[in-house]
Amino acid sequence: MRNNAKKLVSAAIAVIMAASMSVTAYAADYGQAPVIPTTSSQSSSATTTEITAAIETAVESAVESAVSDETGEAAAVATVEVKNVTKLPVSASIMKDLAKDGKALEIVSPKVTITIDPATITKARKIDLSMKTPVNTATRSKITFKSKKDFGCEVKIVLTGCKMSAKKLANAHVYCDGEDLGPVVLNEDGLPVITATKGGTYEVK
Repeated sequence: MRNNAKKLVSAAIAVIMAASMSVTAYAADYGQAPVIPTTSSQSSSATTTEITAAIETAVESAVESAVSDETGEAAAVATVEVKNVTKLPVSASIMKDLAKDGKALEIVSPKVTITIDPATITKARKIDLSMKTPVNTATRSKITFKSKKDFGCEVKIVLTGCKMSAKKLANAHVYCDGEDLGPVVLNEDGLPVITATKGGTYEVK
């Protein structure tokens, strides 16, 4: 992924203690990928405060640790890996750092990759990129942000878990809360890309 353009910077940030139904979120080793674990049989989850603190620590580390590539130019992307997208708060201070340093923040999860473009940040405000688990079928892909607020920037979402055929995608449109936004844009891998400036429900169908 973008050879020499970035360094995957990572930190272990959350551990779910299923046995006691209690949760401890932390950021420790910046040499490990920041991961938010999930459990299949337990309903417990980290609190918003714990996840926010863990995400902020991991993202700050990623932004600060983005290193120069072989040309000596600063890496343009700080990447954080997560196992799910149900808790993705990004603080105003992180947004301010991204805008100041001109670095994009890329959040990679199993079904979607979310990127904040620093050049489009008009107001460094706290944004909530948390969403329900993406829905992917042969006829549509759907993501639902938990917030409907304006982001104050452009957020690109690559639907890496999309199951629609190339033929279906060739005629597909993007919808936001039912409004047709036009034909879907595909990246170089043929995956649909949604550009969002606010929360809500987005569908490709």
